[in-house]
Amino acid sequence: MVKKKPSQIRLAAAAGQFYPNCPKEIRSQVERLVDQPNVVLAGQPPQIILVPHAGWSYSGAVAGQAFGLIKAANFDTVILLGSAHRVLTNKIVIDGHDFWQTPLGQTPVAGNLTAELVDDDVIAVDRLVHQDDHVLEVELPFLQTVLTNFRILPILIGQVDDQSLLVLAKKIRPILANNPKALLVISSDLSHYPDQTTANKADTQILAAIASGDKEKFDQTLAILVDQYPAVDTFACGADPIRVGLLIADQIGLREAKILIRSDSGTVSNQVEQVVGYGAVAFWLKRGQDFAEIDQEEKNLLLSWAREALTSYLATGQIPLKKAPRVSLETKKAVFVTLKKDNQLRGCLGGLEAKEPVWQAVANMTVTAAANDPRFLPIDKDELFKIKIEISVLSTLKKINYFDEIKLGHHGVFLKKGEITGTFLPQVAKEGDWNKESFLGEICSQKMGLSSDCYLDPETEIFIYTVCSFSE
Repeated sequence: MVKKKPSQIRLAAAAGQFYPNCPKEIRSQVERLVDQPNVVLAGQPPQIILVPHAGWSYSGAVAGQAFGLIKAANFDTVILLGSAHRVLTNKIVIDGHDFWQTPLGQTPVAGNLTAELVDDDVIAVDRLVHQDDHVLEVELPFLQTVLTNFRILPILIGQVDDQSLLVLAKKIRPILANNPKALLVISSDLSHYPDQTTANKADTQILAAIASGDKEKFDQTLAILVDQYPAVDTFACGADPIRVGLLIADQIGLREAKILIRSDSGTVSNQVEQVVGYGAVAFWLKRGQDFAEIDQEEKNLLLSWAREALTSYLATGQIPLKKAPRVSLETKKAVFVTLKKDNQLRGCLGGLEAKEPVWQAVANMTVTAAANDPRFLPIDKDELFKIKIEISVLSTLKKINYFDEIKLGHHGVFLKKGEITGTFLPQVAKEGDWNKESFLGEICSQKMGLSSDCYLDPETEIFIYTVCSFSE
């Protein structure tokens, strides 16, 4: 019989110093701190929060504003991201323990995600770097109080370059994009040791830059503040974790960001000559029907790539191997590609599920529409110069109960009756000059081979989606 390997447990290093050592006192403090919200939550909780990591007596009230927004939420995975404060390292370091323990008990580490994130050159696993660092631990009792049944993925960033941050953002992004139950907690204090007046000015600017969702604006604001106040140690000790969070929010799509509160240590200690600044920010990401539009540069890149893939395939029978030029184009998305010749349909195929990166999906679907649409003969190279390419990037499907929820020309529709399915993109309604009933009827008859009123059958499921559509 094989002996089970004993669990590796990271014991609490900051209990009794940065937060209470007594479970009852921890719960009492957290419940008090999270129940005084400055922002009333309407709808879904934020998927990224920025919180401070000082002792609770100084920054607990600030952190509580953010953790209060996720109270009783159904998050099952929490990525904890901060800068290494105890051990010098030139890596991004994931913790290698099986559990993290606080006076409230043990929380499992999401070890299955570790393998997905490790990168030999950039991202490593090391228990020692995490062993005595407080910056992530101080957030855990908040999480243990407001959430249930979750795992954590603790990550500390050492002294690394911008490319390493891009690698980390690329690795984390799919976790948040593909799992609405995943939360990113960024741990950072703000200005270190200016007088309170300077801290108020600097922290206000930094928080505004963070809430803009723009990494470049954040970097520019930091640079300006360094020039204005050269004696200040730092304006965000977790600047790199913040950068990673901003990259991820930009790549997935930022719907909204709110500054929840700003404060500093002087408001507690009354020592205003040297203070540490604190702030909390919440980020809501775009999901499902809240579809993230693709920017113009990405549209141009995808159209050029589709043309290159089609040209190569017709000449050689192969799609060229080419890496996506932007990290955002490596996000998995559902894609349809429509090919027209002399303004007439010449091929259109795609998928409703996001199974591969949008960059690869566009190439594959362009070639598939050209070669495998059963309604047409394959396109040959003599036709190439007459072919116009249209790309449609789809949101996730949303099931509806009544077809009157469909906005004609805005929603694509997917019908499913048993194993029989059919769909039309939203632009098809405009091209056919149809009303809602005829649009649905054509899906039933053209795409499903059923009677034109099959959408009225109680056994027929109706789904809607939106698209970002663009063409040459």
